[in-house]
Amino acid sequence: MDLDHLIGRATGLAGGAGAALLRQLQHVRLPGAGQASATDAPEVAARRWRAVTVLREPADVDAAGLPAPLAALGDRIEVRTTPAPGDRGTELAARYRGTPGEEEIGDLRAALREAKALLEVGEVLRVDPQPHGTRAATPQGAALEGAAEAAPREGVL
Repeated sequence: MDLDHLIGRATGLAGGAGAALLRQLQHVRLPGAGQASATDAPEVAARRWRAVTVLREPADVDAAGLPAPLAALGDRIEVRTTPAPGDRGTELAARYRGTPGEEEIGDLRAALREAKALLEVGEVLRVDPQPHGTRAATPQGAALEGAAEAAPREGVL
C-alpha cells in the first residue's frame, strides 16, 4: 500500500468520524438553549427567522431602506429590524412568507450576509477568483474548494 493511498484512506476515516460526531451533536439538548433546529420538522425549520447583527444603529438601517440583496427577493419575504441585544447595533431578520425549499433558504442566508456587508462597509467582498491561481489537486484542496463554493448559502468559512 503506497503512502498516498494510506493518507487518502486516513483522511476518509477521519472525515467519516467527524460527520458521525456532528450528527450526534444535532440531537444534544443544551440547558437554556433548547435543541438544534436541525431536528425540527422541515416545515417548522423553514419558517424560522434568519438574522444577522449589523453594526449600525436601528435608525440608520431603517433609513438606508431594504438592501438590494433582500429587495431582490421581493414580497416573498418578511423583514424586521430590532435593536441587537447588549447595545451591539441592529438585528436584521428575514423569513419567507410561505414554506420555502432548501435552496430558497440558502438564498435568504446569502442575501442577509450580503445585506450586512453592504450596510456595514458599502460593498460585498469576494474571495473568488483566487488571485494566486488554483489550489493543488489534493483531497484537502478539493474539500476547501467545495466549502468555498457552498459558503454563500450555508455559512461563513
